[in-house]
Amino acid sequence: MNKKNTLLLLVIMIVSSTTVMATDTDGYTYDDKEFTNMTALYENNITMATNFNNTTIEELLKNNRNDTNDSQLWDKSRPIYFAMDHANADDEKIRDTIVNKLRKNGFNVVKAEIGPNEMSQNTHELYENNITNAVVFHLFNGVDPSTIRELASDGDDNMGKIVRSNGNDVVLAWFYDSADPVSAEGSAYEYVPGSETGPGLDNPGQYMIDNDIVGICTSSDMGNHNESADYTGEKTAEEFMKLFKD
Repeated sequence: MNKKNTLLLLVIMIVSSTTVMATDTDGYTYDDKEFTNMTALYENNITMATNFNNTTIEELLKNNRNDTNDSQLWDKSRPIYFAMDHANADDEKIRDTIVNKLRKNGFNVVKAEIGPNEMSQNTHELYENNITNAVVFHLFNGVDPSTIRELASDGDDNMGKIVRSNGNDVVLAWFYDSADPVSAEGSAYEYVPGSETGPGLDNPGQYMIDNDIVGICTSSDMGNHNESADYTGEKTAEEFMKLFKD
């Protein structure tokens, strides 16, 4: 039983016990102390139910990446097509950090390139060669709604739709000082402005969930938390590996 089902069962049991205690009170007489204890129990149950609901929503917003059910995780043998956007003069070092970490842990990285054109080339390669069961892993230093739409399962790009229909999965990641479109508290979660490549996108985090895109964000969110941001690729690789079976 996974975490969500366990929590749901717990809440049902607690609320049910409170209901039993609260019904059929005509035949009983409670003193002030007992009434106070029952009131406290009821309020505690309400708090627990609220916390459960908030936890469930937060897990959904994070695409359930930490679900312990192995059936939800991918196999390391799947071919990985990695490409990253330009960040700084250490681009090659960042790419090598990610790729070497993945390969050291048994991942099948078949391609690793740098530059926005290389990201589009991944889509073209999977489309033109009818490749199936691959994982497209793209890393960005900024949020562009067009790059999200391009590989959505129901997005605007027909080539991306066909690639997705062939059983390929997509992981989009943001690091460095990019805005955060993944976390519910992220500065770009509710809206990403448009660019020269296309219009803006409302609720990109929910859009990714609805379109089967796994989102990862290890950025500073525009400098809001630099101390925990990933500037080397190390944390991004670690988050990516959590999507796969050990």
